[in-house]
Amino acid sequence: MFMIGGLLVLGLLSLGAALHWFRKVHQLDRFLAPLAESIGEPDISGKTKYTDCGSHQWLIKNVIHGDYLKSAEGFRNFMMNRTLTGTLVLGMVLGLIPVIAVYLLFQSYQLIGTSLILVVLSVFIVLGPGDLEVSEQLVQWQTEQEYSALDMGDLAYARISQKAMKNWIMKLSVIGVICFILSPWGESIMPVLAFVFTVFVGFVYANIFLPVSMYSMPLALMIFFTIIPLVLSMIIVGVRVARKKAQTDSDELKV
Repeated sequence: MFMIGGLLVLGLLSLGAALHWFRKVHQLDRFLAPLAESIGEPDISGKTKYTDCGSHQWLIKNVIHGDYLKSAEGFRNFMMNRTLTGTLVLGMVLGLIPVIAVYLLFQSYQLIGTSLILVVLSVFIVLGPGDLEVSEQLVQWQTEQEYSALDMGDLAYARISQKAMKNWIMKLSVIGVICFILSPWGESIMPVLAFVFTVFVGFVYANIFLPVSMYSMPLALMIFFTIIPLVLSMIIVGVRVARKKAQTDSDELKV
């Protein structure tokens, strides 16, 4: 029952997060409407560069030269000034982290089983991708400014941030709907995935690995462990590039 309940909770969490971001997008729309009416819509297809605006300077200050660089510089200075102590502390930390992580994962798996995957997905949904956090912070900074201080470049950055939020809303909505659809069969998902994976590996082993190994075992091993994952990765990357290109073309048509 853990998977069924976990899928329902994950679906509710996804749709709740989507509603949260939808409200943010709506608030941003209301804020940007007067600015867009006065100066028009910017070109966000990537052909026009907006570098002479406050938002660009904000990104340079907070992303390229962010606070995390100060922490890294402090750690580097500590290692340079106290090399022996720093090495011992770093070794202890790096040695304990895998042990603690494996222990927690093992205990979690014993407690909730394969529902642990849903916990990981829930954490990802709550935190969101890194670019979304930057977009939210940039938009928050823009809303604190006066309209007179914003120009076409700021509006372009705001539209790009808004686009990132809308994409995240779409993904959250899809995840939520899929979770609700699959929840009645939650306990059967992992056995089915394991069966499909086993059949796939068996098919590749019987129809590719064994025939090729009769001629060259190194070549068969290379195909089995390298080329097949590489082809799958290329397919995934190709699909993403095609989607991005289609989205860019649609944006150009709108402009």
